Amino acid sequence: MENGRLNLYLGLVAMLVAAISGFALGQTLEPYYASGYGQIPLWRYLIKAGHTHGMPFGLINIVFGLLIERSAGSLDLRRRASILTALSLLLPVGVALRGLTEGAAWAKIVVMVGGFSFLGAGIAMWLVVRSLGETRRG
Repeated sequence: MENGRLNLYLGLVAMLVAAISGFALGQTLEPYYASGYGQIPLWRYLIKAGHTHGMPFGLINIVFGLLIERSAGSLDLRRRASILTALSLLLPVGVALRGLTEGAAWAKIVVMVGGFSFLGAGIAMWLVVRSLGETRRG
């Protein structure tokens, strides 16, 4: 199914981007510990938060892509769930963008769209998994 494949690819790309950004953050961290403790500016903290959220959100997309193939939910429900799960990646992207733009207010909208998509994806995933359980019982 094309929806599951979309989530698999997006999840893998998100995890790769998050890993590469983690390496980049780690390589540039030393100046912030010159006085013995970390004094990280807000923009760097937001980029770090985007990196740390990118990994689990990528993994969520991969797991969803694997589960959606086996679900018995309607095609419309599976398609909507796939899109919402893919859009949930906007949360870590928006947080990182907010850091890269040094706190731009427009990036908050991207984060909110990702967050609400994540909530919707959770509800849709629950419906998909519930339909999977009903199919096995019946």
